[in-house]
Amino acid sequence: MATRPPRAPRKNNRGSGRGTPGRGMKGVVHPQRRMRIMLFGILVVFSLFAAQLVKLQGLDAASVSAAAVDRRLIEVTIPASRGTIYDANGVVLAESIERRHITADPTAVATYTKRIDGEKVELGYAGAAAEIAAVTGGDAAAMEKALQDRDGTQWTYLQKDVSPQTWQEVQALGIPGIYSETYLKRSYPLGSAMAPLVGWVGSSGLPANGIELMFDERLNGTPGTTTYERGGRGEIITTGTSTEIPAQPGEDVRLTIDSDLQWVAYNSVANMVRQSAAKSGYALVMDAKTGDILAAASYPSYDPADEQQSSADLRNPLFEDVYEPGSTAKVITAAAALEEGLIDLETPFVLPNRVHRGGSSFKDAHDPDNPYVTFAGVLATSSNMGTILYGEHLPDDVQYRYIRDFGMGEPPSLGFPGMSEGLVPAVDTWSRTSKYTLTYGQGMSGTMLQQIGVFQSVANGGVHVEPRLIAGTTNDAGAYVLEAPEQGERVISEETADQLTSIMEYVPSPEGTAPLAAVEGYRVAGKTSTADRFDDRLKRYSGVTAGFVGYAPAEDPELVIAVTIQKPTIGKWGGSLAGPVFSEIMRYALTSRGVPPSTTEAPQVTLEYDPNAQAPGERPGVTLGDIAIRDEGAPE
Repeated sequence: MATRPPRAPRKNNRGSGRGTPGRGMKGVVHPQRRMRIMLFGILVVFSLFAAQLVKLQGLDAASVSAAAVDRRLIEVTIPASRGTIYDANGVVLAESIERRHITADPTAVATYTKRIDGEKVELGYAGAAAEIAAVTGGDAAAMEKALQDRDGTQWTYLQKDVSPQTWQEVQALGIPGIYSETYLKRSYPLGSAMAPLVGWVGSSGLPANGIELMFDERLNGTPGTTTYERGGRGEIITTGTSTEIPAQPGEDVRLTIDSDLQWVAYNSVANMVRQSAAKSGYALVMDAKTGDILAAASYPSYDPADEQQSSADLRNPLFEDVYEPGSTAKVITAAAALEEGLIDLETPFVLPNRVHRGGSSFKDAHDPDNPYVTFAGVLATSSNMGTILYGEHLPDDVQYRYIRDFGMGEPPSLGFPGMSEGLVPAVDTWSRTSKYTLTYGQGMSGTMLQQIGVFQSVANGGVHVEPRLIAGTTNDAGAYVLEAPEQGERVISEETADQLTSIMEYVPSPEGTAPLAAVEGYRVAGKTSTADRFDDRLKRYSGVTAGFVGYAPAEDPELVIAVTIQKPTIGKWGGSLAGPVFSEIMRYALTSRGVPPSTTEAPQVTLEYDPNAQAPGERPGVTLGDIAIRDEGAPE
């Protein structure tokens, strides 16, 4: 069988030294070529790095550097110190004190280590929390939980409201990632005695009532800022960028209040409220000539150190609560009758057991021992019957005008938050009995601040002065600026004021309705009140308001004091409950202010008369008294 001759081998030039150099087997790159390719690739990469480096360090150097610094910069607000509130003598009533909140960066605290017996021991969260708690007295478990719960983040509170000294001790522990936040806490050195007047600022920084709210805008300062660089472990880079915009403190306020007198008034009222098992009590002390409020105390009060306050706790009843004045308002009716010439001090009256007016029957608290009294006797013995008998002869619009002129029915210009205007019904809204009840202080209402204004007007010779609470403030330049005094307005003549004073000096005498209101060595004039108390919750009268308002020395009045005990359950009369409180406060106020004792005797005033000694027609003003008595059963 024929065979195919063998095929000649195919010529291969690859790798033979002929043909294309550097080529070997098909698909295999020569090592030298591979090296050149890799070198080229490396050069390209390095060129890109170099270009980026040139871009970063040359063209974008400033912006990149700034961005890096920005990431390290921390801006902290510097709280502004709130202005200080002082009393008239420079005693601090409210001030801002520095406190600290302890904060932490959990990412830095996690790696906390410490050398113990020469060995480096990792303590972490648990160790850091235990050491901090040992210094602050805080809860170590709570601190550890706060750190663990915030794991991965860089901020949490560990403990709030510690002293700067405590913070320094914590800082000395050297635990990484532990910082403090400055906190200005409001401090009230006189506590509850001053709280309703000064007001309160809690941890929120928002004021609640009182001077704190009244002068909030001026007391508040302007916060500042501080900026610094922080390192990787949270430490401050001392050589890094840092700036500071200082905080601007608020203005200071000086009150007309005497803090020592305030303390005496507060404790005296508190003792009587407890002794009489009353609902509450107030006392207000005012300069008779300037209207400056020297003390304004109420009990019960609240503790300004307690953060858990309700809005009801923060009210100031002296400026906000309204109540019927009762018999102290008889001074208005008496002043109007004297000023209008209807009566004089010796106008005679025969007091009946009942007076029928407007479909109602009126009576006194008890039948008179002697019904034959003068006008002075009607006021001195606080007879409702006698007050109606002469008060009803005042024209309605005149009666209403005098009530308003004495400050009832509209809030004083004091500006204290929440002040009430009280209630004095307009003439066209009067009921059939309004004219009569208004003569002796029922059917209208007012605050203690309004009611003391009636007696301030009489004590000041008939000139009513708006009350003043702010003595002055410190302006932006740090200069003390006095508040302008209020201008007075004459309400009654000086003669009428003197006549009223001479009558009211009988009240705190041994024969008067408030002998316990007397102050040894001083002539005192004043008026008691025991008024039915309207209960807003029950919507009816319940209990009484026992009060006394007076001034001294009667011959040249310096001070006016009003005292009210609300809803006592042991005792009820203004003379026996409010009188002793008035006496205690007035005695301290007069002696502490260096007012010399009285050197003259009170003028003699005729309170009663003998109906058989002189014919009624010969007495001045008898027509009014006679008509008043004969008219008691007139048609309604």
